[in-house]
Amino acid sequence: MRVGLLSAILGTTFLCSALFSGNTHAQRRGSEQQSEAAQQETRKTPAMRERVYSRLSEAQACADEGDMPCARELLDRVREMSNLNSYEIAQMWNFYAFIYFSQDNYREATRAYENVLQQADLPLGLETTTIFTLTQLYFQEERFEDSLAMLERWFVLTPTPSPDPYVLKAQIYYSLERFREGIDPVRTAIQVAMDQERELRENWYRLLNVFYYELEEYPNVIDVLTTMIEMWPKREYFIQLSAMYGQEGDEGRQLALFETAYEAGWLLRSSEIVNLSQLLLQADIPYKAAKILEKGLEDGIVESTESNWRVLAQAWQLAQEDEEAIPALSRAAGLADDGVLDVRLAQSHQNLAQWQNCVDAARSGMRKGDLRRPDQANMILGACLFELGEFDAARNAFGDAEKDSRSRTGARSWMRYVDAEEDRERQLEQALRRG
Repeated sequence: MRVGLLSAILGTTFLCSALFSGNTHAQRRGSEQQSEAAQQETRKTPAMRERVYSRLSEAQACADEGDMPCARELLDRVREMSNLNSYEIAQMWNFYAFIYFSQDNYREATRAYENVLQQADLPLGLETTTIFTLTQLYFQEERFEDSLAMLERWFVLTPTPSPDPYVLKAQIYYSLERFREGIDPVRTAIQVAMDQERELRENWYRLLNVFYYELEEYPNVIDVLTTMIEMWPKREYFIQLSAMYGQEGDEGRQLALFETAYEAGWLLRSSEIVNLSQLLLQADIPYKAAKILEKGLEDGIVESTESNWRVLAQAWQLAQEDEEAIPALSRAAGLADDGVLDVRLAQSHQNLAQWQNCVDAARSGMRKGDLRRPDQANMILGACLFELGEFDAARNAFGDAEKDSRSRTGARSWMRYVDAEEDRERQLEQALRRG
């Protein structure tokens, strides 16, 4: 439901819970606008006679004490009076509306206000106030077309509106999914606020941003978010703007915003830290990527998953920090169902001349299986077994690797080398025995 989503966007609905209090809240809000409208048009309005005024005053007294049944009873007596003029009827229905609203009976409140507008020769102030109140009530009831029509009627009677009615118009367009038409009212509200030296509200820009996003006008989304960051530098706007730069392929600006948010302590989710690390990797800054991701894992912000440990290992390897990569690779391999990472771990151990660890990791990877290149695993295993002097086991590993044409040449070279080394050691041993 779009009204509910709109409330989430704006933090509040436009309709106030305290719409009425003696005279309506809407009357008080629009008084400055009505005074100008009243100067434009003079209407002959019937006077309220004493008998009606007296009864309405009694009803007001009951309402002020919170005794709505008493107020309702007195209003019913007014309604039974004969020869009520249009102004008296209008004020009676206006009071009915107040009572209904105070009882959360919005449907009857709406009907009462509709009855107010049906009366002839209304004071301009009462008419404009009632129209604006009905606009809000229709909106609350999700009668969006009626709300829009009523608001357009209100604008005709109000020469210099404040920003709020324009925002309400934009809200109505949003609820009608008429996103293009909603842009101009928000921008008008912003301009009116500037002209009238009123405070610019964050929610207006949020609504404008939503319109552009719904229309997939992402450069405009970026412009609005940039303005919002300047005025309200909040975490959510940095994250949103960074994401928009990423969507537009501007990875440099995306990274800059993510780094700013990180330094400010605003990256609070695992995905955000991981994204920052990946952006740093793409920017060829692997050491910083590794340090940030490692801290996130240590602090428990980043989820301890195979994928995240694998990214960390990759970052350390790209930073040419093989020793640092091994613990991460070991964690990732331990969480993986296949043996791919175990083989990568074996290769890292090989690079550091950690032969037994290399053998253990390679064999673990081969036991798990699902390897894309078992021949490569056997090549690594064979090389490490060779360094341990386990020539028969090494020869067997290279023999398995030889079965794959992609490793056949290398495996055969290794096997000749193993044979030669084994023969050299045998000859050396015999020479030592003779000596």
